[in-house]
Amino acid sequence: MMATGINENTGLLITDAAERKQRLNRCFKTRRGSLPLNRAYGSNLPDRVDRNITPDLAIDIYADVADAIAHPPNGFTDELKLVKTWLEYGENQVTLSVEVELLFDGSIEEISGLSL
Repeated sequence: MMATGINENTGLLITDAAERKQRLNRCFKTRRGSLPLNRAYGSNLPDRVDRNITPDLAIDIYADVADAIAHPPNGFTDELKLVKTWLEYGENQVTLSVEVELLFDGSIEEISGLSL
């Protein structure tokens, strides 16, 4: 099964990992309850932005990622299963990486560089 979409910045066709990364990024950046016609869509990750990264906050971020992927209105439950997630620390930036199982073929895919 090939995932296909349109890159939100360039308007060009994207497929597979690039399309899944864009969908995850969009979901993670959208505050749950903020879309008038789909209040259930999104995640709680926007509530974690601009806070000092502590071990407790990191655990909350991991839980929010798991919740967003498993939350049926986000559209990932029949396609992805979260295997693991971790934070990557850069200069003045923290990004998120996930490893997911693709349910249609059982393969494992790593998606890095997701924004918080």
